[in-house]
Amino acid sequence: MKNKEVWIVPIDFSKMDLDILKYTRFLSSISQPEKIHFINVVKEPEIFTYLSGEYLGYSDQLVVDQKLMLEHRVEKYFNNSGIKYECHVNSGLPFDEVVSLVLERKADLVITGRKKSSNGSGIVSDRLARNLPCNFLIVPEGYEPQLENIAVATDFSNHATLAMQKAIEIGMVNEKAKIIGHHSYSVPMGYSKSGKSFEEFAQIMKVNAEKAMDEWSKKFQHRIKPVLTFNKDDSLDDQILGMVEENNIDLIVIGSKGQTKASLALLGSTTMKLLKANDRIPLLIVKIAGENLNFLDALKRV
Repeated sequence: MKNKEVWIVPIDFSKMDLDILKYTRFLSSISQPEKIHFINVVKEPEIFTYLSGEYLGYSDQLVVDQKLMLEHRVEKYFNNSGIKYECHVNSGLPFDEVVSLVLERKADLVITGRKKSSNGSGIVSDRLARNLPCNFLIVPEGYEPQLENIAVATDFSNHATLAMQKAIEIGMVNEKAKIIGHHSYSVPMGYSKSGKSFEEFAQIMKVNAEKAMDEWSKKFQHRIKPVLTFNKDDSLDDQILGMVEENNIDLIVIGSKGQTKASLALLGSTTMKLLKANDRIPLLIVKIAGENLNFLDALKRV
């Protein structure tokens, strides 16, 4: 059954496109979005600015040629898929054009790739992740699509709850899919004032974390496997990546804590670190609608 989501997928004619298209096709067969918009942005060569009028048509022809290439590339994956899609080729700066299309189409999700070795200018993923007023999925280069184990990093906040709801929505299509709720707990500064040892206080924090996880899990009508890790020295992003490795995770889902009603919606530091450090597993950043209220002003500051 189709949902009403609109997706945006930037394409830059690099090797990475094949991984993005393959994963988008895989995910769309599960989530059934209402429509997918594929966009390629032509950065006009500087030489065009020095040509006389009789040559300026080259720029228009470049856009036409690029659109034919884009349609051909997308058709390989979406022909007879039953998914509605549209191809766009715009001239300008990639970030600006993607943002404009997101706002124009009121997109729910943007899917980009994380390159390891492929050529092409690509899209500045961390910039999009910070500023987009919608969910953002980044797919590592060379990743083979599968969805058997989905992990949600949680601090039991509303953002984490939204992330879990999205993970369950995706995972419910596969009856065998396991949904993991991961929480990392630690011993707070000043614990010694309680008169208890570090080990004793760590045990107290573990019990409290287990109770909090149990209560939070009751919000969802789906079995959630709790995974608690003790964070003694590592940063939270390292803890998450360690959990991903141990549990063979296929998708990480994390809620973005934006800056409500502020001119720039910032991702939490953990999300940004995870975005930069993770180059193996797709990462879905889930945002609460309406947090980037002054989004256009944000573009002037980035």
